[in-house]
Amino acid sequence: MITGIVVGLGVLALSVLYVTWTAGRLDRLHARVDAAWAALDAALVRRAAAARAVAAALPAGPEAAALEHAARVTLDVGPHGREALENDLSRALRGALPVLPPDADLTELEQASTRVGLARSFHNAAVRNTRVVRLRRLPRALHLAGHRELPQYFEIDDTTVPH
Repeated sequence: MITGIVVGLGVLALSVLYVTWTAGRLDRLHARVDAAWAALDAALVRRAAAARAVAAALPAGPEAAALEHAARVTLDVGPHGREALENDLSRALRGALPVLPPDADLTELEQASTRVGLARSFHNAAVRNTRVVRLRRLPRALHLAGHRELPQYFEIDDTTVPH
């Protein structure tokens, strides 16, 4: 009788420890997603600013206007709808690169594009790790993530600038 109670209390204690550990892990994973998004957002803003500088270096024409517009709209947008606008910016950059003067300096745009690619891969890795834990049965059943939204991947065409 006593042995059964001790074993039951031990199993209960281990279960509580596991649930507490999983909840803490989920909290850390969500914090990592938030930090990765902040870094990705900063890289995207830097890329849009570099694209505006490239647009200023272009000769007046439809490519310059399209790139300036895409960069301005991308700088003004919030997190929702961002992927479509970033893809528009990538298309505008692809259209503008062939008409750039040969002496145009693309260093800042190249660096910004590289950072976007890295930040996006870090963000998507953090999202993947968080989703793996969140979509398990126990965290879903016990609502261990609270009211946080399931993090989403950020997929854009960030291969615009040849390095």
